Amino acid sequence: MDFITWFVPPSVLDDARKTTRHKGIAKSLLVISLVTSLMLFSFLFVRGNLPPAEYVLFAAGICTPILGALLIRATGDITLGLVATNIGGILIVAVWAFFAGGITSVVLPVFLANIALLSTFGNAAILLVMGATLMAALVFLYLATSMGWLPASLIPDSATPALMLTTMLGSVGLVVLAGVVVARERAIAKAHLRAAQHAAEQSSRAKSVFLASMSHEFRTPLGAILGFAELLHDNEAKPLDQEQLRSVRHILNSGQYLLSLVTQVLEMSRIEADELKVNMEPVRVEQIIAPCLPMIELEARKRGIALIDDCGARAGSAVWADRILVKQVLLNLLSNAVKFNRDGGTVTISCQPAGAEYLRIGVADTGAGLASGKKDELFEPFARLGAETGTIRGAGLGLVIEKRMTERMRGRIGYESREGLGSTFWVELPLADLP
Repeated sequence: MDFITWFVPPSVLDDARKTTRHKGIAKSLLVISLVTSLMLFSFLFVRGNLPPAEYVLFAAGICTPILGALLIRATGDITLGLVATNIGGILIVAVWAFFAGGITSVVLPVFLANIALLSTFGNAAILLVMGATLMAALVFLYLATSMGWLPASLIPDSATPALMLTTMLGSVGLVVLAGVVVARERAIAKAHLRAAQHAAEQSSRAKSVFLASMSHEFRTPLGAILGFAELLHDNEAKPLDQEQLRSVRHILNSGQYLLSLVTQVLEMSRIEADELKVNMEPVRVEQIIAPCLPMIELEARKRGIALIDDCGARAGSAVWADRILVKQVLLNLLSNAVKFNRDGGTVTISCQPAGAEYLRIGVADTGAGLASGKKDELFEPFARLGAETGTIRGAGLGLVIEKRMTERMRGRIGYESREGLGSTFWVELPLADLP
């Protein structure tokens, strides 16, 4: 372990990003102590000797950053260490300036060390508080100077020009060195983040390929199970008794449900692996809606839900879309509108312009609507609204898939909902001119 690494809290040594951040802060604090030590030697070179009070102030200025680094190592809290160091530095320089000429003191450039520390804060509120503290110290020194509160200066007039040059050079050097250290460590941290992002992207792609492969493997035996279950159910030559029929229906229902889940996972993995092919062409709206309504009509009829096509003349409009994907999107919206509706309710499909270049296809239901606290979760993967009641089944991928598909078709998807009154989900697609 090198000297700088010793200042890193042991609890974060396993995290490369945090270790880099702690090492950068430790280096900056030690640079401040080093430059303050060099300034002490410069003062001794110019003046030959110093009053005991200035030795004490220099010692405090050298030790404070080191103590701040030790505090960070002990607590693991960077903000606490930096705040303590900054406040300590402001007090030391303010006291030193009070005894060395007030607002015109040659030691005021040492405040640049505090300004350099301010640049390391990541919290805006703390940065403002520390900045206000520094400005308050300057205002106090101004008042002390203008009101005649200052004691006799520790620094003789004859040494003032040389010491001013010394403190200016030292302070500029301190700011530059601290800035270089922080910039270098931030560059290392960014490199770590880029590497982590690349690894995460590679992992995500590998996961998507794996899921796609496994989903295909699942679908094959599932298809066989469902096929044989249907043969058993519909076998007129050797009909099943009622108990057997009920069992086969359970197999079919559960199998169909599992197959739909596998299909959703497969679709999601294809999208994430960027394997979803999109064939954009002009498609009439009526060619999108007409095939979807009969597919959902049986389920709607079971619950007494009326399907209303309210597109009217706009059904003849054309949009740019993938003919297969847009039907899948609309069918999923219709299926949700029936699933989340009340018995005897209505599902209404409407078409209306969305600006000059888009057409909005909306699917409105008369269900319970969405609770305001749940709306942000709607398009999040695996978010299953209503799952907490145990009444909603599914993987929570349907709307996520529809959103990705719609965006791949250069469209938009959204919704409006009022709790207790129902919801309207809509898809906006670019208008097209038919040849």
